[in-house]
Amino acid sequence: MFYKYALLTPVVMLVILLLLHELSPAIFIQLGALHPQIHAIVTYIHTFVSKWLGTGLSMVNDKKEKGMLFTKEELSKHSEANQGLYLAILGKVYDVGKGEKYYGTGGNYHFFTGRDGSRAFITGDFTESGLTDDVIGLSEQELTSLHEWAQFYHKQYKYLGKVIGKYYDSNGQRTPYNREVKKLINKAKRSKQEVEKQKLAYPPCNAEWSQESGSRVWCTNLSGGIERNWVGVPRQMYTPGSQTYRCACVKESEANGPNMKEYPNCNPQATSCSVQS
Repeated sequence: MFYKYALLTPVVMLVILLLLHELSPAIFIQLGALHPQIHAIVTYIHTFVSKWLGTGLSMVNDKKEKGMLFTKEELSKHSEANQGLYLAILGKVYDVGKGEKYYGTGGNYHFFTGRDGSRAFITGDFTESGLTDDVIGLSEQELTSLHEWAQFYHKQYKYLGKVIGKYYDSNGQRTPYNREVKKLINKAKRSKQEVEKQKLAYPPCNAEWSQESGSRVWCTNLSGGIERNWVGVPRQMYTPGSQTYRCACVKESEANGPNMKEYPNCNPQATSCSVQS
């Protein structure tokens, strides 16, 4: 009987932890602050629970990024150097005062201050309607670029807090919109990783064009900037979801795959092909 209860106890504890996590991730932070050993254990549990739930939350980051809470009206007051130059991206506020040359009055990026203009970082639309924090509808590539911008500000400027609104509620907790954007960004990052992985497996061809001979594609053991111990043959490669073929250097053993197409009038074993326009 004792063994049955011993087995049930961890299960019950995990269920309780899952419920607590869903209700308030801040509880994990408070527990972790009690003692260094408890902090290590709770960090591990929180990481496991976060991955299990797919929330992507980080206790360590949340603890560091607690900061202040700004209403949109309060943030709007910080667009002049004498009040402090603040901007927000994806709901997080940064002090960009050390870049006054760029963010101060007359600077090239002054329009970003005092607001969250996340979408404009990608679209380049710096009108009032374009400087918005609504990023749903951006492509995966655009979301990846926006995430990289957010990382840039986190590394280069002082983090201050969060904006109450689209991304965070009045308690500083993530909103459903924030979670949705996070999911989309994570999906975009995974897609980018898959593209990079594919490029390593099927490197881009070298390519050139001249008026005399037209276009040519060819493979070497360094084509596409990817060094390897094989050369490969040029193939028109189709990637599911893409609208066009790309030239890839492919090992001969894979050159006849269903998503591979030979270049017309080119020897299938040749490492260089002329491309007809």
